[in-house]
Amino acid sequence: MLIKTNAIVLSTLKYGDSSLIARCYCKELGLKSFMLKSILSSKKGQLKKSLFQPLNIITLITKIKNENKDGLHFIKEARICFPLIEIPSDIKKNTVALFLSEVMSRVITEEGAPNQILYHFIEKKIIFLEQKVFSPLFHLKFMTDLSHHLGFYPNQSNLKEEYFDLESGCFCSSSCSKYVIGGDLVMTLKKILGANFEDLNHLKIHNSLRSRVLNVLVDYFNLHLHGIGKIKSLDILHEIFR
Repeated sequence: MLIKTNAIVLSTLKYGDSSLIARCYCKELGLKSFMLKSILSSKKGQLKKSLFQPLNIITLITKIKNENKDGLHFIKEARICFPLIEIPSDIKKNTVALFLSEVMSRVITEEGAPNQILYHFIEKKIIFLEQKVFSPLFHLKFMTDLSHHLGFYPNQSNLKEEYFDLESGCFCSSSCSKYVIGGDLVMTLKKILGANFEDLNHLKIHNSLRSRVLNVLVDYFNLHLHGIGKIKSLDILHEIFR
């Protein structure tokens, strides 16, 4: 059965000397892995490596056999759905895109199970990153909103409290958990939670504090997703925004 779907490229992995395995989050299929056979050596093939850059929004046609919905699939046709110009060429946007694609590759792990609400969230924010004036808080807001789609968005019923327990996901007056933050970290987290993407450039937060909040969010994801591991692009992100 041939299926046409929009998809967001999350990552690629070299396979052999000339092939790639691309992991894409598809609107109609959920997370899928595709074998791109000989894409690195073929000059005449319809599929080009440039189609599969991180966070590219593409339209693809693939064949799904009813008896084999899991495992590697092949792409019959693919084309760019929404051209990205700013993200590949702007160093800050590009670094954020690489970081977010790595985060999503770590946290979206279950093949299949399409979630069109999650797909539309990711696609909409990629287009926002491409089209709008860049904010160094974009990836922080993206991560907090992504946690909502993954089921562990911070509970704001006690938002006035001065501490935040990463383990329970709740604001609190005190806690015996070793994963409690307070002070400027909590105040900044509250600002990000309360802002829309359109308002981020109005928030003035120092570079060093942004970096600390980002580390907190990575810890938060690790706690609630049973260890997503080290995000390799995190150090690069810190360096670019230092």
